[in-house]
Amino acid sequence: MIDQDFVNLFSRQKEAFLKEYKKNSYEKALSWFERWLQEEKVKTEGRTDREQGNFEDFIEQVLSRTGEILQFWGVKMAYPSPERWLGIKGSWRCIRVLENPLIYYRLGKTRPRKGPYQNQEILIFDLVMDGQKKQVFLPVLMYKREIELELGEVLERELPKVEATGKYRLKLVLPFHLVERWEVELTSKKLAGFILATKKALNKIGIV
Repeated sequence: MIDQDFVNLFSRQKEAFLKEYKKNSYEKALSWFERWLQEEKVKTEGRTDREQGNFEDFIEQVLSRTGEILQFWGVKMAYPSPERWLGIKGSWRCIRVLENPLIYYRLGKTRPRKGPYQNQEILIFDLVMDGQKKQVFLPVLMYKREIELELGEVLERELPKVEATGKYRLKLVLPFHLVERWEVELTSKKLAGFILATKKALNKIGIV
């Protein structure tokens, strides 16, 4: 939550700064940032995760909305229980849009212990292609840049030591504040876009 004292302090410091540096670029940047702080305060003031619901509620709403978006584009989506479908337990949710049951999507949250997101809670969308290195993963990598341009996002791979175990994924990492702010519509659009863009690449290599 944005603290009102911080907003007030920033406003005062901005005025002091602008007295010394009379440049439009500084003034515009500071004004934009101040406006953003005020907007964030309005968005988050008085709102708690408990009031909005838990993570599972958020994901359920995202899955439902994503299904509606994909249906508009002629893509049928199912999200069966991972335990019943794949025999695995966990908080991650799986999505099927392809006939091939070995290629599917996942979404969930994690807090990495190492790497660029160390100790940060993040939201992840995965395209799972485990055990399909030559048949699927490497061919899809040829379209990685094309997918990224379409999404306006950078896709990430698993670490080399993870890929060495036969786990091949392309993932979109998103900030967890999407959940904290209950941004169901925005998250759903990002997930649907990720599925549509990667599915296009999969279809090109013969995966339907």
